[in-house]
Amino acid sequence: MAVWLRTHLRQTSVRPTTLRRVTQSVLQQAEHPSASLSLTLVGKTRMQRLNRTFRQRDYATDVLAFPMQDASQSSLAFVGDVVICVPVALSQASRFGNTPDEEILRLLIHGTLHLLGYDHETTEQEAKRMTRKEQAIFRRLTPVPHLLA
Repeated sequence: MAVWLRTHLRQTSVRPTTLRRVTQSVLQQAEHPSASLSLTLVGKTRMQRLNRTFRQRDYATDVLAFPMQDASQSSLAFVGDVVICVPVALSQASRFGNTPDEEILRLLIHGTLHLLGYDHETTEQEAKRMTRKEQAIFRRLTPVPHLLA
């Protein structure tokens, strides 16, 4: 299992070793311990551009997931890319009653589950299944380590 981490942030620093370790824990808790992914942390401008290009939505969203392959059809070697917009995550953390580190973890779990074939936008039943999985993984990884420096 490998986690490739890239940051395109100027105002926020991260703890790369901790972030990689937590990402590996998310994959293990999602029952895909041998899967690999890339994680990119970006600002609002880059996220807005990605969201506009790939989803035709002209605003900075909190997380995007770009699956490499159909999770049900593969051995899940490299599953894809998760992109988290840190400024959006930081601004919405307090709205959801989370610390900044908890919000980054919540988004990481959400994006990773999308890479593994979960999709809350298909049916209400699938949305509930994904939410239950997200909450279970989050609980298992609590207390959340410091991801931001």
